[in-house]
Amino acid sequence: MSRVRRLSAGLQGRLRGEMGQALIRTFIARAIAALGALALALVIGRLYGPAGVGVYALAQGLLLGAGLLSRTGMDNALMRYVGQDHSSPFVLRYLRWAVTRCFIISLVAAAILWVGRPWFEALFDATGLAGVLTGIALAVPAYAFGFLLSGFFKGIRKPATACLLENGSVALVAGVLILVWEKTGNSAGLTIIGYAYAVAAWLVALQGGYQVWRWCRRQPWWSRRAEQATSSEGAPVSLAQFTATSRAFFMTNLASFMQQVLGVMVAGWLLSSTDLGLFKSSQQTATLIGFILIVINAIFPPRFASLYHQGQIAALGRLARQGALLGAVVAAPLLLLCLVFPGWVLSWFGDGFQNGAPLLRMIALAQLVNVSTGSVGFLLNMTGHERLMRNIALICNALGLLAFFVLIPPFGALGAALALAFVLVVQNLVALLFVWRRLGIWTLPGPNLLALIGIKSSVVR
Repeated sequence: MSRVRRLSAGLQGRLRGEMGQALIRTFIARAIAALGALALALVIGRLYGPAGVGVYALAQGLLLGAGLLSRTGMDNALMRYVGQDHSSPFVLRYLRWAVTRCFIISLVAAAILWVGRPWFEALFDATGLAGVLTGIALAVPAYAFGFLLSGFFKGIRKPATACLLENGSVALVAGVLILVWEKTGNSAGLTIIGYAYAVAAWLVALQGGYQVWRWCRRQPWWSRRAEQATSSEGAPVSLAQFTATSRAFFMTNLASFMQQVLGVMVAGWLLSSTDLGLFKSSQQTATLIGFILIVINAIFPPRFASLYHQGQIAALGRLARQGALLGAVVAAPLLLLCLVFPGWVLSWFGDGFQNGAPLLRMIALAQLVNVSTGSVGFLLNMTGHERLMRNIALICNALGLLAFFVLIPPFGALGAALALAFVLVVQNLVALLFVWRRLGIWTLPGPNLLALIGIKSSVVR
């Protein structure tokens, strides 16, 4: 208990300073994003039932996949190279490289979705999916552009603005548009979901572009060195370097692609639209338990890198444990709500969703492990072990995909929840093990269980 008290006291001190202000700003922005994604699912559930949520899950999965392939890791490359010197006039050069390539790829992805609409509907046996994909195809270029701008804003030290250019804000605007359209009495059925998403994606992307323009106009080089900012000569990073870095980040992002896109596609193929809707609503709700970890991961990683570079491993370990403690404390109330009253929580989506209570309990417990282990993935990524973390993520998510195929036929939607829970638990526990083995850091606030069972760290102090 004394160890937990010391961590708590240290955490309180950090929250009173600059880190606390950054956490508050990012928390608010992330809250808007997370609640926006949940709000859209609630609106669709109320209007179209579990089957409607299932169709939306498939359409969103295809959009996520198209967006990820369109960006090919360039959003993270922007965050890296812009972040190295965000006062440089060449930041616009990097942005232009990313936007040009992303725009071309996104048009191809949009065309594939548009032409393949009937085929996707037949493949997943999801009535109404073709109509939703009409609008989703139109959203792809703007959706991918928004993520590029998010990477740019992270590079210029504006994480809160960056958060508002990603999924949640688009979903929030789309939900409002759907409600307004339905209130007019001119219901277009599920098709309106796609068109609302397209309008929302373009509004958010254009707003982001305007924010970039405003920021650039305030820079000293805007009037004096605008020509150099877009010149191909003299840039400290070449196009070849930028492309290579983007590809490396893309390989790392394949793990999230497997979980967020391929997992939903497999579930949609093996489940009915109604069962997929129950799985999606449970997953979306349980994600809120891990919301605080998303906020922490937007603030802590640069500090991890700085402490490791300075050789302050003890301070790095304390910061990691403080983050895990903060996450567990903030997540506890919602976790208890999902475990004790899952049916009531899911009833907010509408009639018929209460049947997903066992799914919500299962995924909520997995999110408990995700939050309690802390930022183990970023600890490895920020300390020179990014290849190790990439391999952990790829292997665990590949096994998770296999689990979808194995568990869904006998257990239905519960099997999908079990497969997702498997990925969350195993990936975090394996990363926790290697954080201890490679860095000598135990992220949980309590006693070091790995040391107690005889597993030693390779770090000698």
